[in-house]
Amino acid sequence: MREMKKGSLGLLILHLLHERPSYGYELTERLRERSQGDLTFEDAAVYPLLHAFERDQLVEGVWEQDDADTGARKGARRRYYHLTPRGVEALRAALRDWATFSSAVGRVLGTEKLTGEGAQ
Repeated sequence: MREMKKGSLGLLILHLLHERPSYGYELTERLRERSQGDLTFEDAAVYPLLHAFERDQLVEGVWEQDDADTGARKGARRRYYHLTPRGVEALRAALRDWATFSSAVGRVLGTEKLTGEGAQ
């Protein structure tokens, strides 16, 4: 499971950023919540990927602004990431690859037989 998680993290991050801009910790929490705890990732896995995406111009990071009224903020500053047009294209390509891969794996494993689909 560990290697499958690692191999799918990029696709998952791009997808979540397509939904809305986020910062690293928020992304790990959204992944955990939406997978009902089955997909948990350390910050040490997410932040290097975000930085690589930024270098490749798939995402753009923007530091959060201080509160305009008080000039103060609570907690550490956050860097919010959003997809660039290049990132949207990368997400589309990754989704196509995922569909091809998961379909091929399903054919090899005979998933429909395991899940009862098409069973007689």
